[in-house]
Amino acid sequence: QVNEEVDALVSFGISPMQFLVVPRVVALVLMMPLLCACADFVGILGGMVVAVAISDVSVVQYFNQVEAAVSLNDLLSGIFKSAVFGSIIAVAGCYRGLNCGRDATAVGQAATSAVVTSITWIVIADAIFAVSFHLLGI
Repeated sequence: QVNEEVDALVSFGISPMQFLVVPRVVALVLMMPLLCACADFVGILGGMVVAVAISDVSVVQYFNQVEAAVSLNDLLSGIFKSAVFGSIIAVAGCYRGLNCGRDATAVGQAATSAVVTSITWIVIADAIFAVSFHLLGI
């Protein structure tokens, strides 16, 4: 908005929603689950390194315990939630960015507002997921 980029897109007949918003939402919805899966993998491997190094646990024992403690539902629900959280982040960022003022200070305020909005809606969505998953027995 500061350099009137959105106005320029509109003057060329390009929809800001399709050119700016949709790619960001799609990117976050697709990449957040991949990031979540990578974090799950690294977390399990990191736990193995610590368990083997500090405790008297073998690698086989560790993975047997992980298999007993972590279900496929746990992993899939986390990946699903990360896709929803990605959409929340993208929508909040795009909404605040497209509605910010035209000076540099407004851009900083819009970025801060987008972060606060994202965190707030993620906490609300996670609470809804927690209650829903509990009621469904997941």
